Amino acid sequence: MKKTALIFIEDGSFTFDNRCKHQAQTLINNGWKVTVISPKYSNDPFYKKTKQGVNCYYYPKINANSAFGHVIEHSITLFFGCILTFWVFIIHGFSVFHACNPMDILWFIAMPYKLFGKKFIFDQHDLCPELYLSRLEGNEENFFYKSLILFEKISYVVADRVIVTNESYKKNVLNRGGVNKEKIYVVRNGPNLEKFVCNRGDPTLKGKDEILVGYIGNMNKQDGVDYLLDIAYEIIKKRNINQIRFILIGGGSVQQQLLAQSMKMDLDSHVKFTGRISNEEMLNILNSCDICVQPDPLNPLNDLSTMNKVMEYMALEKPVVSFDLTETKVSCGNAALYAKDIIQFSDHICLLAENSKLRKSMGVLGKKRIENKLAWKYSEQFLLKAYDFNN
Repeated sequence: MKKTALIFIEDGSFTFDNRCKHQAQTLINNGWKVTVISPKYSNDPFYKKTKQGVNCYYYPKINANSAFGHVIEHSITLFFGCILTFWVFIIHGFSVFHACNPMDILWFIAMPYKLFGKKFIFDQHDLCPELYLSRLEGNEENFFYKSLILFEKISYVVADRVIVTNESYKKNVLNRGGVNKEKIYVVRNGPNLEKFVCNRGDPTLKGKDEILVGYIGNMNKQDGVDYLLDIAYEIIKKRNINQIRFILIGGGSVQQQLLAQSMKMDLDSHVKFTGRISNEEMLNILNSCDICVQPDPLNPLNDLSTMNKVMEYMALEKPVVSFDLTETKVSCGNAALYAKDIIQFSDHICLLAENSKLRKSMGVLGKKRIENKLAWKYSEQFLLKAYDFNN
């Protein structure tokens, strides 16, 4: 079997997908030739700079917000995906088609190549039925929900191997998918410690007595950045605590709405949106933060998902405040404070702002968790096992 892989990302740019970049680099380091097909969004100025020894092909993609809009969005993926996959097959070749969801539709593109003996790995980044329930507020009797259950099931059936990010997702593959456990590999999200290095940051980003609260991640409906603005309003406007400032890194389908909401709430002097920025700028800002937050609310998707952002916060020795989510607690343990609602979330930020010793001790705990068991280097072996079709 030739060690050639096609990694197809359906719902995000390779530029900002640290999980896929880690996977690609691990494969390359172990003798694989890797090609990536990925969306290219209009707000991604860095896509041409992300090569890392990988053959990269990009196709245009829209950001939909409605159920019908998603049908159009993913139809575009299938159209360009079929063309680009055939091109890769002819020019580069691949022995493994590695499909990264959402959505659970890439089996449609991969099926013809299985006739040529190509292997299909289904890498389940998100639970799409739960994503629908959480993002579009659907219900389990809805046509779209039932369709997503069907697409997920087909993905499991077609897959030669299934990769998941945590044990909660593995239980779903076993129970809802009925997949043989021998086909399932847990490859956790984890930061590369060679990249996420602690430093002094930029002291000019905050005043002498200011506390900087940082966020990095997507800004879509299910990501809860609107809750973070409510938290900032609670702290700054209702409690009149002016030494706490917020800096938000990233972009997404509701970023412009969030900017408008922040201005309407008169928070622009205390909340800064950076948009998409380079890795160097991102690390400089996060290292300057005193506290980092994960405002993803409790919903069917977030409760079972492992977020990249908290792993990266811990790698940089930052204390974390999060809503009370099952898999976040598995990842962070005592390196985070967990909130049931916006008021308690605000309380936790204020507590950490006033207690530098607590911030330091939590940061040290988080750093040790990453160094001892959660860094990407601990996941590499399971990725390589998933790719080993000779055993």
